[in-house]
Amino acid sequence: MTPTRIAAALALAALALAPAVAPGQGGKPPKGPRGTAALGLEIRQPTLVFGGTVTIDGRLTGVTPDQDVVVRLEADDTKPYGDRYEDTGLTTRTAASGRYSFTHKPASNTQYRARAQASPPVASDARLVTVRYAVRFGVSDPTPRRGARVRFRGSVAPAHDGARAVIQRRTSTGSFRTVARMRLRAAAGDVSRYRRAVRIRRDGVYRVRVPGDDDHAEGFSRTRRIDAGG
Repeated sequence: MTPTRIAAALALAALALAPAVAPGQGGKPPKGPRGTAALGLEIRQPTLVFGGTVTIDGRLTGVTPDQDVVVRLEADDTKPYGDRYEDTGLTTRTAASGRYSFTHKPASNTQYRARAQASPPVASDARLVTVRYAVRFGVSDPTPRRGARVRFRGSVAPAHDGARAVIQRRTSTGSFRTVARMRLRAAAGDVSRYRRAVRIRRDGVYRVRVPGDDDHAEGFSRTRRIDAGG
């Protein structure tokens, strides 16, 4: 067989094996599968002070309909996060375009996720909210004589009896240096209290810091200026 006849035979074989084009397709490839369901989740305040409220919102996509779908909020507040989610008891329904929103007041560091009762059901990725200790701070005299002792006192919430807190003074570079340490003591309610006298030799800006632990991030009081007289 000549090379020309061999080429013609191969061409006929290829046509015979090619799939038929259905009427109306015009040779275009078939459409792909529908979009995959997804539930977004965002945290507006990933770090807050104890007693504060966090806003959690997101959007359901890839399902029809995406409106009026029940969404539940789940939380895990123990390390390692993600292995023991519990229902917060909060539910909502998606609005137009699949949007939803929650507000919640975490008592400690908490990881959140949402679940939508769509078809099929879908869960969001997880997001962690860090909760700082709330620290209040006062002094017995903001304008003492130079070299006099000033009593630092205040409270820490939630209660953390026996933990350490430190008094810090701002340096010339803007950082803070620890000048005294103290233990948190039991008090009424969900707070601990502290008190410590510090000798003030010159003017300065002070704050109180409570180190963090597994349940809470470190907390800082607002700063206070102490002016030492002559």
